[in-house]
Amino acid sequence: MSAVPGSGVVVSPEDQRSLQANIWRFYLFRFFVDFQLWLPIWFVYLLDERGISLKFATLLDVPFWTLLILMEVPTGAIADRFGRKVSLSYGAAANAIAVVVFGIAGNYGLLLASYMVWAVAFTLYSGADSAFVYDSLRAVGRERDYQKIWGRTRAIQAAGAILGLGLGAPLAAATSLWVPIVASGGLMAMAWLVTFFFKEPPRFDDGEEQLSYLEGTKQAFRVAFGKPSVRAMMILMATVMGIGVGMQILQQPFLSSHDVSYGNFGWFPMPGQFLSFFGALFAFRIIAVVGLNRMVLLMPLVVMTTAVGLGMVDHVAAFAFYPLTTMVFAMSFPLISDYLNRRIPSGQRATILSIHNLLFSLVVVIAEPVLGWIGDDTSLPIAYRTAAVTVAVLVPPLLVIWLRAHRREEQEEAAAAEAASEREGEAAQPP
Repeated sequence: MSAVPGSGVVVSPEDQRSLQANIWRFYLFRFFVDFQLWLPIWFVYLLDERGISLKFATLLDVPFWTLLILMEVPTGAIADRFGRKVSLSYGAAANAIAVVVFGIAGNYGLLLASYMVWAVAFTLYSGADSAFVYDSLRAVGRERDYQKIWGRTRAIQAAGAILGLGLGAPLAAATSLWVPIVASGGLMAMAWLVTFFFKEPPRFDDGEEQLSYLEGTKQAFRVAFGKPSVRAMMILMATVMGIGVGMQILQQPFLSSHDVSYGNFGWFPMPGQFLSFFGALFAFRIIAVVGLNRMVLLMPLVVMTTAVGLGMVDHVAAFAFYPLTTMVFAMSFPLISDYLNRRIPSGQRATILSIHNLLFSLVVVIAEPVLGWIGDDTSLPIAYRTAAVTVAVLVPPLLVIWLRAHRREEQEEAAAAEAASEREGEAAQPP
């Protein structure tokens, strides 16, 4: 028997082996979640197969993101209250159902229903996934490896996406746009089956009380918004990534506007996924060399560069700007989740990480329909320019707020460490 470092929780050798195995099993889970054949064609499926205009296709996402916002924290609290494994399993099962319904939906009502189930599924394993990995590592004394492990996870997600992009578009061209979508439901069901082999990691330190569902949620909000560095990081990254995702939704309309055939849709995002693979795999090394502060500064600069490039060059070659944002997103996930995990309590981990996803969803639910509406009523380049201006206006003050809070926290930690060292020195002196 051994204790979880810093927690007092005792873990048996058998449980340790199972918790170690959680990591490679989670890699397999994330591979199937992201190996989705609908990736290169889902938006053009709405436009061409179901006859929905660009503005109304993006508006369809509004109820999706709205429900996601409403459910993000409640489902995060479910993971904290009832277990990460439970949340991941239900999320994968619901996602499999949503994908199949999306592919066979013959009217707007069924499409909307599939979006609603999809939103709930997404919230069930967002937040719970990184909490599951971090707590599994923590239980075997490997939490310092989290950034590296989560980077590998993002690389595996990119590998799954590359396969989905490479196979989905040719399958759609050879059959119909709905076929790869329905087939993806089977792949998501494989992810669901993997969750049966997960071992639930310890969620509470020795002596830490398991709070009720409501009290745990309240405590998570108090921690998330009461700690300046955590609050500022969540708002900053939610803004940057939310605007970036708003631009990502325009990828397939961009390709259609330049007369790219469906069968070739998968090739264009693939360079970004390859960069994403290597960026995520080596994110912990890159962050160690570049430094946390510089990496946080780099992310909005890359999103801005992508928006400006696509806004100024109305040619299919401008798609080359997209891979920059894709790579930075892949690197941002291990950075953000590691930064938050080190500053939040285990008992509210999934809920607090879900609060970050909630803030991200709030930005997307505004950015995506606005950019889609502008792109439909004016032009896609103007939509991209709007995104660039938004980043230029909103991000700099958020960066300043985070930097001040982060530096203040570092100074306080250094002062506390110095005081503790002085006390130890005084205690070691002979009377």
